[in-house]
Amino acid sequence: MSGLADTSRRRMNTDGNSVTIRTPARLHFALIDLNGSLGRIDGSIGLAVNDPHFEIVATAADQIQIESTQYKERAGGILEKLQAEYGFPGINLQFVSEIPPHSGFGSGTQLALGIAQAVNTLYNLSLSVADLAAAVGRGGTSGIGITAFEQGGFILDGGHRYPDQKSSFLPSSAAGNVPAPPLLLRHPFPDWELLIVIPRCTHISGETEVQLFKTLCPQPRSTAEQLSHLILLQLLPAIFEADRRAFGAAINEIQTFGWKKVEIDAQGGVLQQTLDFLRENGAIGAGVSSWGPAIFAIGNALPALKERTEAFLQTLPEGGSCFITQANNVGAAVKVT
Repeated sequence: MSGLADTSRRRMNTDGNSVTIRTPARLHFALIDLNGSLGRIDGSIGLAVNDPHFEIVATAADQIQIESTQYKERAGGILEKLQAEYGFPGINLQFVSEIPPHSGFGSGTQLALGIAQAVNTLYNLSLSVADLAAAVGRGGTSGIGITAFEQGGFILDGGHRYPDQKSSFLPSSAAGNVPAPPLLLRHPFPDWELLIVIPRCTHISGETEVQLFKTLCPQPRSTAEQLSHLILLQLLPAIFEADRRAFGAAINEIQTFGWKKVEIDAQGGVLQQTLDFLRENGAIGAGVSSWGPAIFAIGNALPALKERTEAFLQTLPEGGSCFITQANNVGAAVKVT
């Protein structure tokens, strides 16, 4: 059992107590199979990272109160669902730090689980993270965000049975009541620095995302076969052996075909231009997380690359931002005061 699950089961007196939840973000490297010929679809690889993050301070209350610059409405919807299920009186949430929405960091899952964990801890519900994920309806496409929240690290999930468990290729927001996929592998990620680059461009979500899945799936079987080969015999060994160069080569290759290429092309030219710049200026590997616009890069001299990237972003029509972080190998932190 993880430390997070242990914390969620700790008994406490809610009078005057405050719970602070700090979540990781997640990078989503790829969806493995959007063909379904083997009787499963989806399947994901990804990584938990320290930044950006949610920091949410929660206290028990008689009604729902939310202080947030970007997530007040979404947080309210999550709390209403939890309140209907578990019958707690209310809660006060203060968002100290927020993950940018629809940017490739899995903000929806971290938001929902962070809020659910706050309720769980304040009101002694003794629920597991799997229980919380089911209650807030996460995991219908990828299980990366759930495991990132609970344990951190590098994550591989096994997708969903097709068509009896999941009958469409739609994202979790539109797939209906689909259970989270099985966790196949969770492994600590090497202590490499990661450069996160966020050029300002299109944010793919909602109906736009749904239509892309509807019109471009199923993908060819050969795409899943090629990606599976890369994951099994290049990406995974590189992580286990802490081989930065082999990891970067695998990430670079993943950007060139299949659904990841769909995601890059959907953003127009800015993402590809940024990927090319990073590789030409010292990145060993660079990839887009989910639909982007967030990009992650690894290299041997990231502070120098960050400085050059800041100058590059100023040349883009809408600019952008970048920062250095590392993998999160422990999951969300829960502090009771």
